[in-house]
Amino acid sequence: MNTPDRLHALDAARGFALLLGIVLHATMSFFMFVPAQDVSQSTTLAVTFYVIHLFRMSLFYLIAGFFAHLVFHRHGLRTFVRDRAKRILVPMTAGWVILAPPTIAAVAWGLSRSFPDGPPEGTAAVASQGFPLIHLWFLYYLCLFYVLALGLRAGFVTFIDRSGALRTRIDAVVGAGLVSYLSPFILAAPTFTILYLDLAWPVWFGIPTPDAGFMPKLPALVAFGTAFALGWVLHRQAALPGLLERQWLANLVFAVGLTVVCLAIVGPVPNLTTATVIEGGAMMRLVYTACYTLAIWYWIFGLIGAALRFCADENALRRYLADASYWLYLAHTPIVFGLQVLLMSVPLHWTVKFPLIVAITLAVLLVSYHYLVRPTFAGEILNGRKYPRRRPLVDSRASGRQDGSRRSLATHGPGALPGADCLRVDAALAPVALLTDVTKRYGKTTALDGVSLAVQPGELLALLGPNGAGKTTAIGLWLGTIEPDDGLASVMGGSPLDVNSRLGVGVMLQEVNLAPELHAREHIELTASYYRNPLTVEETIALTGIESFASKRYGKLSTGQKRQVQFATAVCGRPHLLFLDEPTVGLDVEARKTMWQNIRRLLNEGCSIVLTTHYLEEVEALADRVAVIAKGRLIAEGSVAEMRSLVTRKQISCTCAIEIDDIKGWSDVIEVTREDDFVHITAFNAEGVVRRLLAADQTLSHLEVRQASLADVFTELTREVA
Repeated sequence: MNTPDRLHALDAARGFALLLGIVLHATMSFFMFVPAQDVSQSTTLAVTFYVIHLFRMSLFYLIAGFFAHLVFHRHGLRTFVRDRAKRILVPMTAGWVILAPPTIAAVAWGLSRSFPDGPPEGTAAVASQGFPLIHLWFLYYLCLFYVLALGLRAGFVTFIDRSGALRTRIDAVVGAGLVSYLSPFILAAPTFTILYLDLAWPVWFGIPTPDAGFMPKLPALVAFGTAFALGWVLHRQAALPGLLERQWLANLVFAVGLTVVCLAIVGPVPNLTTATVIEGGAMMRLVYTACYTLAIWYWIFGLIGAALRFCADENALRRYLADASYWLYLAHTPIVFGLQVLLMSVPLHWTVKFPLIVAITLAVLLVSYHYLVRPTFAGEILNGRKYPRRRPLVDSRASGRQDGSRRSLATHGPGALPGADCLRVDAALAPVALLTDVTKRYGKTTALDGVSLAVQPGELLALLGPNGAGKTTAIGLWLGTIEPDDGLASVMGGSPLDVNSRLGVGVMLQEVNLAPELHAREHIELTASYYRNPLTVEETIALTGIESFASKRYGKLSTGQKRQVQFATAVCGRPHLLFLDEPTVGLDVEARKTMWQNIRRLLNEGCSIVLTTHYLEEVEALADRVAVIAKGRLIAEGSVAEMRSLVTRKQISCTCAIEIDDIKGWSDVIEVTREDDFVHITAFNAEGVVRRLLAADQTLSHLEVRQASLADVFTELTREVA
């Protein structure tokens, strides 16, 4: 599963958690007195609130922790802090100034209408116990978790685990723990302890919402902090999201069962007069607390697994809603609460009023998002970039200029790393490598002629072309070994000649000579010393699978082993951008399989990769996008599927009694061969040829029609410009 797969799914889950918050708040007036007590009360909506509140914020914080680790390790401390300040602190402070007054006013209005003579006897008073953070408390706690994570990590790395060996063992323990269905028991233990021992815990409402006061509330700090910490560690586990995907259904079954048990114990609606009491005494309280905290984690694992199973592909609507969800959740409370107060006395059933409140709220906020937020500075803060009100026909960032010399297939959405968290930082990033109208000449030979090409964050771009097409020149421009005669080359947002830009780059060239007298381990150690935050030598060796010859001199290694060492030196610096030039040449089957796995792992961690190879099956297996260069011009670009669609011819195979010389004379047939009993036909109009085959031979069998392979596409495209 590559990076876009995983991040599209997590982005969908994160947006789902935020949108559920709107639904949750819209239920409140139908079974509570805050913000108003509606005349049509509903047990169904009370249960809806209970279930959503059970898992929603823990799910959000786990995903936030995952992306926090990704962004921190990808961009470093300074960028991380600057970005979080822009996209967390600014919305939190500005949002409070704008949203708190109408939200608080709506609640006060609703309470005054519900209880004109004051709250009834026995009802818990609604009084602030500190500064009213309103629903923006989730951003405040996110800031706390960022500070704690960075502080704890700095101390851990500096004083406890300088070598990284302990982190590797922790990763192994986490990986082994999550393999079991019993892992929720371990994760639930801290929250269980806090809640069970808290005699003031309002049991029906689960983890108390910490929306008042700046002093962190222990239940929220422990419960949500555990989720954030697991997300932080989970990003280091490339295989674990796939495990959650396989177990999604079982986890959801456990979650539903535990939730039913909880509701059976405390009832479908809250008892506000005895909110901290559970009938049945201490034993029943213990059972309820255990079931509740376990249900949290089974819901989280089940929903993330379901997202990975069903939402891994890019979907324009899901992407739009995920982008919009941050704004929708930030701005919804004044509208939802105001509508609840306005409709509280209207004699309509809750099945009419509840969906009406949700629909009006979403309609107003989606329109405001599309026209007032998305294309403005507010969208740049929330989504990471401003989107134009009208999308251009061609994405100029990815495609550069358009003319008759190039077939542009891909119109990528902004930012190849979807789903960053509520900040969506990756959408804001420029391409990690960019050529803009670049021309490069060697004497009278034009190696590149006005080429524009971008490498987007988190993608694998396969750069193909015949020998002498200009691929090596393009990579040389990005690496800063040569300079363009015209146009602009940039890497990591700066000049390839700038050392700071190159610190995020890893390189594995086809022809390279490393010092033969140094051990493989010494080569890794030397290369890692140039980077700010490299993997340890042992981590690199384990990652690339070279343990058996890491202590041998480089000059004594086989060709395949040397390539593996070269790959290790290319990835040891945790590159944000990696150039791989024929990386699997000389490797045996097992070593090639290991390298493919490592390439996918790097993509999972957000690394962008430029791959040049003559093994086109490698491109079909790994590439997100393909660019074909011939005679110095970019002649085609797109996904593997889009590239295949350029070639209209198809391959037909079958067993039949028709003579191949007869088939050769048919229209639309390009080539016919016979292999044993099988006839292989290459044709433009495959459907027409198939119909004619079936009409000519009633005994025809084993019919197979397949689209052109990437090799066919490459051959035809390069033949056209030859």
